[in-house]
Amino acid sequence: MTHDQRWRLTRRDFLCCTAAAGLSLALPGCAASPPLRRDVFPDFGDPDTPYLGLATSLYKEHDYEARVEGSIPPQLRGTFFRIGPGLFDRGGLRRRTILDGDGMVQSFTFHDKGVYYRSRFVRTKRYVEEEVAGRFLYPTWGTQAPGGLFANFWKGGEVTSQASVTVYQVSGRLYAFDEGSLPYQLDPVTLATVGETSLGLPRDQTIYAAHSKIDAVSGEWLHFGILFGPKPRLHITIFGRDGTLVNHRSFPLPRNVYMHDWFVTDRWLVFNFQPVEIRIWGFLLGQRSIFDSLRWNPKEGNLLMLVEREGNAPPLFMETQARFMWHSVNAYMNKGEIIGDFIGYDNPDHLIGPDSAASAIMQGKKGKHVYTGMVRRYVIDPERKSIKEELVAGGNFEWPRINEQHRCHRYRFAYIAQGHAAEFFWSIITRLDMTTGNKSSYDFGRAEFCSEPVFIPIPGKRYAPGDADEPGWLVSEIYDSGSRTSYLAILRAERIADGPVARIHLTHHVPFSYHGWWSAE
Repeated sequence: MTHDQRWRLTRRDFLCCTAAAGLSLALPGCAASPPLRRDVFPDFGDPDTPYLGLATSLYKEHDYEARVEGSIPPQLRGTFFRIGPGLFDRGGLRRRTILDGDGMVQSFTFHDKGVYYRSRFVRTKRYVEEEVAGRFLYPTWGTQAPGGLFANFWKGGEVTSQASVTVYQVSGRLYAFDEGSLPYQLDPVTLATVGETSLGLPRDQTIYAAHSKIDAVSGEWLHFGILFGPKPRLHITIFGRDGTLVNHRSFPLPRNVYMHDWFVTDRWLVFNFQPVEIRIWGFLLGQRSIFDSLRWNPKEGNLLMLVEREGNAPPLFMETQARFMWHSVNAYMNKGEIIGDFIGYDNPDHLIGPDSAASAIMQGKKGKHVYTGMVRRYVIDPERKSIKEELVAGGNFEWPRINEQHRCHRYRFAYIAQGHAAEFFWSIITRLDMTTGNKSSYDFGRAEFCSEPVFIPIPGKRYAPGDADEPGWLVSEIYDSGSRTSYLAILRAERIADGPVARIHLTHHVPFSYHGWWSAE
């Protein structure tokens, strides 16, 4: 099945679509999620809205030697990659959510004399064609194409990759991923776009989501992906350390819901089908975007699907109370039980609703975000088919990372971005001991906003899972609303409260970026 064929109709689908289309034609011919006017947004904001720089487009690509403040540890030699949406505006129009935008990859290359900075937009099909046209042509996850209902009728196949969510360097190749599409390969030195790739498989065999896992012991690279449509399917694809295909499986999606991340241990794959329903027909008929088709139905609870990594045994299903999850922290086995740590919300009001923070910011407003992300834990017993939830730490957390040497296995520390009370964006980096619950933090202040903290291990060091120190470094890209520029902060992971040992200053700002990846020299 090609990515366009996912939207082709069966006879039953055709009849349903015809009936629904007739209903839609009886309604006003307006689309609910058109692009915004560019003039509704004040670039960078003011002291009362300092976070607006995160939603201000960066139009230019850059190459230069960055200014270093402080002392860069001599062991740090390699490249730190970051990715996120860099461009929200074209032709006098603006995307509707901060999750929309053309993907921009950055690299910070640490060498003997300093740090070289480079940024490039990923030349996706959408970016290239809209750059030539000078205007929006395609619908995105949160914004419909210009032209109203009829311009968006049955155009699901045109919601193509913006390559803006995660970046990985694997076997010397750099990849940019988005939700539910094929990744793009980039040159790891120049960041030039090589092109769309299916990672060596036949193009129509599978699909990839943004969040994959690299097992720290086996070296396997594990992926899931969802082909959305009237009959959505979940795909699981596992590559060996040498890049060969180890396993591929496909299942009907038990719920037509939105799921961003998952849990992986050395034995189990766990999918968290949270009750974020996608009302797909309104989207397919051109009435609204996918984003505006999301509904939170907490009475449905969460449905967990457990799949064994090896073999072809049927999945197990378990139900628990409703929690929204953007990101898992890590998962591992403990005496036959699955320990799955994640950032959980009682309600994703920051995402779903007409005044959610993710959409309100695009008009220069604060928006709604009452419920915060807390560090939670699932303890799952597959044999007894039981599940319980524990609260590890309350607060306002998101963007968790760990020492990747422990991925899919027992670990001790999580490194997380934390927000001040009543703030949606994050200004604090916190190290959380998942064994004791103890925390240490560094606060950049309310006028500066940090990104996901990425752990960099000491070269050559092998870390024990229960290491009470876990020395190393954390890097996080910071937006400083005072100077309207960004910088990369370097902190000692085991002495995070001491603050940055170095800052790598950029000459410009960088919009809201998602995830990063460290590649040692």
